[in-house]
Amino acid sequence: MMTMLDVAIVGAGLSGLSLAEKLLTYKPNIGVFEARERCGGRILSAADPTLGFTADLGPTWLWPTEQPRISALVKRLGLTLFPQWDCGQSLYHVQAHSRPVTYIDTQTHAEARRIAGGCQQLIDRLLQRIPGRVLRLGYNLLSLSDHGSYVDLTFACDSTVSTIQARQVVLAAPPRLLANSITFQPALAPGLLSLMQDTPTWMAGHAKAVLVYEQAFWRQQGYSGNAISSYPGAVLAEVYDACSDDAGTSALFGFFGLPAQIREQYQDSLPALIVRQMVGLLGPAAANPLSVVIQDWSREPFTATSVDRIPVFEHPAYGHRALQLDHWQDKLYFCGTETASRSGGYLEGALAASDRVFSALTL
Repeated sequence: MMTMLDVAIVGAGLSGLSLAEKLLTYKPNIGVFEARERCGGRILSAADPTLGFTADLGPTWLWPTEQPRISALVKRLGLTLFPQWDCGQSLYHVQAHSRPVTYIDTQTHAEARRIAGGCQQLIDRLLQRIPGRVLRLGYNLLSLSDHGSYVDLTFACDSTVSTIQARQVVLAAPPRLLANSITFQPALAPGLLSLMQDTPTWMAGHAKAVLVYEQAFWRQQGYSGNAISSYPGAVLAEVYDACSDDAGTSALFGFFGLPAQIREQYQDSLPALIVRQMVGLLGPAAANPLSVVIQDWSREPFTATSVDRIPVFEHPAYGHRALQLDHWQDKLYFCGTETASRSGGYLEGALAASDRVFSALTL
């Protein structure tokens, strides 16, 4: 039996890990519990050592002048930023069997920056600062029970059930996912539970694809890699350059336009359909990618619920006050990018939520 923890953090994404890293100085007796067998949550960078590429399958961009927290963290962790490639002609494809329209827009991404080596570097560098004893992977939270001076956390782990006790609990995961997967004793107020269920999990219904090529032929042909495909049946609705900062890896990435149920129905055919679409956009040079990697977040049980299979195309109003308050008399806190009142859904929002909870726990 693990001794009583001062703080149990549920979720090892950016919010949970950044909170743990800061909190360890003040309360070393903490634990971080993650349902997945990896850390990062929606931050995920695919790496293929044989092809020598790393590509973001979750968040890709940050905006330094508008997002001071993530900019400061990048600097503190010794990471490097580089601008999203926008040089050259962009493409707009309206009809599948016609040629795409070309146009120039060097400000598509304005001040957007990418992290050299991928956003996964944020997670890897934070983990270097957190002792291994703190982290538990494969711990899927089933229930929370308030016992007055402490909380019981019951987890499913390796086909067994274990209970851990903590004086305070931080739920660093999407509110909708928590509402649909955890039993609270006593039950949360109906209004709070409804609010959690009605809070969309950012990007949970979406999917991304990365295509790796031998050369960035689109750059050589004068294209930026930016493309919009709006015709019915387009597999990828948006495409962007995903080359590494030194251009040593040549890649494109795209956001799917097909809804989750169609992606699931045609999952085996998606790579070929994507390549065919790329040929329609960029010509025969796009026909032979070295690799096609697909990440469908709607199929991730620790990211999306069935409701999330309907993607959100407008940015929700995140940061409801009820999700920023303590509950169970200062023993239960919600943390995660959807609880941030500014930059909710983004990396910046994840850090804003972490800062808020850190301040509450160290008063």
